[in-house]
Amino acid sequence: MKRMRKFKLISLIFLGLFILSEIILAQSLPLIASNFEVADPEAKPGDITIKSEGGLIRATIPYDPNLLGVAAESALIIFSKPTASTLPIVTWGETLVKVNSINGEIKKGDFITSSNSAGVGQKATESGFVVGKAMEDFKGEEGLITMFVNIQYVTMEKPTLGGVFSTIISGLGRPENLPEVLRYLFALLVGGGSFMIGFFSFVKALREGVIGISRNPLATRSIRTAMILNLMGIVILTLAGLGLALFVILY
Repeated sequence: MKRMRKFKLISLIFLGLFILSEIILAQSLPLIASNFEVADPEAKPGDITIKSEGGLIRATIPYDPNLLGVAAESALIIFSKPTASTLPIVTWGETLVKVNSINGEIKKGDFITSSNSAGVGQKATESGFVVGKAMEDFKGEEGLITMFVNIQYVTMEKPTLGGVFSTIISGLGRPENLPEVLRYLFALLVGGGSFMIGFFSFVKALREGVIGISRNPLATRSIRTAMILNLMGIVILTLAGLGLALFVILY
């Protein structure tokens, strides 16, 4: 009876979370924003912004490390009270952003960074700070596209194994590299863990198979079949773990 009640409670929680997520995803508003004092009177919704000593201004430097977010009209969650001199700045979630094609056509999934044009984003083609990822293609000279805001430092070059270790070591002294460092550490943990688990499981299965055959020679064929199936499963799981680690590193 208690187990049934616990199951129903867990089911209701998951159902509630699912309904809530569907409601959020159905909205056209960005998810999280904060009201900031604006020092740039020309800043408008869609502009990429940065923090300055005088207040909020439009970004005018590519890959600016002071990137703050994208100005928007409203959001689902807005922190701090609005005033006549504030704008809601989206710091995480979907929103419209101004972009141009000065760095080439923008494809869905491309990273977007700031440009020399005030408040306008461009396709990121080298390592540096980005505002987020484009959620649609763009071919015109300048316009608005939907982007998922997630400010971070990205490395465009596909890393080698030595590059992974050097990124981890260099990232220890650079806070902006923390997401990249954590990604590589996760990949190494998954890849190394899969290899070690697979190796020891392989040795254990091989040893148990040999012992089983020596104790029961009449069951040699069935024991060998079971060994082969076990070893195939171990190899598949190990390769899957290594493949996931490689995917995390490269993509």
